[in-house]
Amino acid sequence: MAEANARLSFRERLCFGAGDFVGNMLFGISGSYLIYFYTTIERIPAASVALLMLVARIFDSLADPAVGLMIDRQTLFGGRLRPYIKWFAFPFVLSTFLCFVPLPVGGGVRLAWAYGTYLLCGITFSLVINPYGVLPNVMTDRPADRLSLATFRMFGAMLGISLVGATALPAVHLLGHGDDERGFVRFMALVCAIGGVLLMAPYFGCRERLPLQREHHRLRTALVGLLRNRAWVIATIVLSTFYLNLTAFYGLALYYAQAVLGMPAEFGGVLIAGMGFGKMVGTLCSPALTRRVGPRAAIALPYLASIAGLVAFLGIGRHPAALLACFATVCFFEGLTLPVMYMLVADSIDFGARELGLKAAGLAYSINNFVGKVAWAIGGALSAGILAWGGYDPAAAQQTLLARHFIIFGFLGVPLIVALASAAIVTLYPSSRS
Repeated sequence: MAEANARLSFRERLCFGAGDFVGNMLFGISGSYLIYFYTTIERIPAASVALLMLVARIFDSLADPAVGLMIDRQTLFGGRLRPYIKWFAFPFVLSTFLCFVPLPVGGGVRLAWAYGTYLLCGITFSLVINPYGVLPNVMTDRPADRLSLATFRMFGAMLGISLVGATALPAVHLLGHGDDERGFVRFMALVCAIGGVLLMAPYFGCRERLPLQREHHRLRTALVGLLRNRAWVIATIVLSTFYLNLTAFYGLALYYAQAVLGMPAEFGGVLIAGMGFGKMVGTLCSPALTRRVGPRAAIALPYLASIAGLVAFLGIGRHPAALLACFATVCFFEGLTLPVMYMLVADSIDFGARELGLKAAGLAYSINNFVGKVAWAIGGALSAGILAWGGYDPAAAQQTLLARHFIIFGFLGVPLIVALASAAIVTLYPSSRS
């Protein structure tokens, strides 16, 4: 018990944060550039990509409850969590790389390859991210350290996003020597090789101090128990709606830059980098804000501030520096909320154990991740669908007014709606836990 109460070292927190650095770097690339790769480079119709994003993501999200049950029942590795990262990290980075490997065949086979590789990427990601997400519950039982772990996790995640946004397209152009298809393959080979090495940091650098309680609950019983856990339900909803926001920014930034602003697609990458930087700074400031106003307000107030920023962004016009500064500020406010969301998820699992007699940490986190993936699927499909419904034409020199309006709604309107809804929903989190 003394070891469980010991403060976590900086090195251990840094190693934990490296996990989401890689996860968001790779998933960030698939979220922000895969739609672009499919529609603009591979010329797969936007409507087909929309269906792909929805169907594949929903199917692979079904792996999350299965992984959660494996964790709770301690099916693999004697109940330890870190070996999942050790054995499934390489399949994850390999499948991510394969998403960007084109086949020299016709459209039907190429689309089938896109389905298969994207589905495999999601399943292997589940086998890594679910055990990784439960790690804070076995590393420490100190609330302050859990908030610190969430902060390091989100700092790593946003750093990964920043690097992706700042380097992806320039690196693709450089490595491809004018052939973006070849450039994406070479860029992804480099990124996945680095990511595979860094993903080992949580395995080697983190310690599991607390025993993971073995659960032999039936799935239906556990699900009913989780749904009775109001804290977990609210935390899951708020975190999951965040993915709708993220997919809008990721998936449409390049199109907003080109079609709406009339700038090169690279400026969309700059906006993604600004998003990562703003959220990275926000995560660092989050603990101080949370201590001052409490978790509920630390989510609601920044979201309300981000709404004002989104409205301001729309009215700036075509001034790159002002656009970047405003967008980074919006994302700073959103970054303030991220560590708090993950802290509430971990806290709500313990809340269920105390108040309802059901912990089921693996299943609780995996269902949380499942709902998040469904939200990610809906967001990705919505982004691609917005392009199709607006009549986006990748070969057109200038998009129609309807297409531009659809892109504006997807890039700014969807995040605004998410921010307003999340600020309202988080107020329902049990006040005794706020």
